[in-house]
Amino acid sequence: MNSALVDSELENYMVKTRRYFHENPELSTRETETARRIEEELRSMGLNPIRIGRTNLYADIKGMYPGKTVAIRADIDALPVAEENTVEYISKNKGVMHACGHDSHITMVLGVGKLMTKYRDFKGTVRLLFQSSEELPPGGAKELINGGALKDVDFVIGQHVESRVPSGYAAVFYHEAMANADEFRVKIHGVGGHGSAPQEAVDAIIAATQFVSLAQTIISRKVDPYMPAVVTVGTLNAGYRYNIIAAHAEMTGTVRTFHKNVQDIIRKELEHILKGVCEATHTKYEFQYIEGYPALINHEEVSRVIEEVAQDVLGKDRVLHPNPSMGGEDFAYYLQEKPGAFYFLGVGNEKKGIISPQHSPTYNIDEDAMKYGTEILYRTAQKLLSR
Repeated sequence: MNSALVDSELENYMVKTRRYFHENPELSTRETETARRIEEELRSMGLNPIRIGRTNLYADIKGMYPGKTVAIRADIDALPVAEENTVEYISKNKGVMHACGHDSHITMVLGVGKLMTKYRDFKGTVRLLFQSSEELPPGGAKELINGGALKDVDFVIGQHVESRVPSGYAAVFYHEAMANADEFRVKIHGVGGHGSAPQEAVDAIIAATQFVSLAQTIISRKVDPYMPAVVTVGTLNAGYRYNIIAAHAEMTGTVRTFHKNVQDIIRKELEHILKGVCEATHTKYEFQYIEGYPALINHEEVSRVIEEVAQDVLGKDRVLHPNPSMGGEDFAYYLQEKPGAFYFLGVGNEKKGIISPQHSPTYNIDEDAMKYGTEILYRTAQKLLSR
């Protein structure tokens, strides 16, 4: 299994480029040097990148003949994670790390740019999108869309590296690919007091822990078992000292769904349970529900094209069809505007010790997989343009 298009020169370029971005990660909305370097790379290909906002940008590559326009998106931001890898290209920015593979996303789309500018014998236009802030809602996709980055675009495609999928494999989704990702915030107010005299206080921790427990019954008793959904309480902070009854408790959590009616049920039930618990425990509450990225729903016709290409590049038995991910992605906004699809590129490799999940301080990718991702994006764009 070898990439027919990515030669050793381009592969070496991509490894070097990916390691540069890995060494120099920047957080969401702050990707100034990342955007500058991407712009520099695009100009070296003879392209004229256009900025939208501070750190979003795109560039068009026009073929020799008129035709459709296909956009290919890469996200560019890193995470507030302190890297624990021992690689020579470890992050130079303390507490910031490309722990989700966006460094490779940038690199592979730049690789597509190298191929497209080298082989211009195609119809139409390929638009390379480099997007800020995927990791920080409301995300950068809407800023690009509002800035006109999808104007005249006929199809939009994207990919995400996935360590749970082996290198040399790809995962394709015909419809639902990634979940809606909401956040909720809860504050419970009681009356503080001495730990030895609970009858004189109103314990916020008692109310909070009951809410956490009962919130899990929403999935088991209020949601259709055939409808995927998740409710997770991620933080619970309360109390001052071991012998003081807590006057206040604060919680945050996430809700993951694919369907609006399920999202509405969970939102309503969370507050219904919270209200009941607080009435029963004589506490008061504040409840905030923040809608995040919508569910990422692929267009089947474009997913089928990605699948055909991936089978040609990797082999028919190396294209997987797993269950959708409950993770969130603001690529969903592009698919609300234009036909397109998003797939996962395998980058895990047990033999090389590359097994850590996304967002882990030891996350890494098998760089050999980048040539496959680059070729899949390139050839998918070519197929869509030739329609």
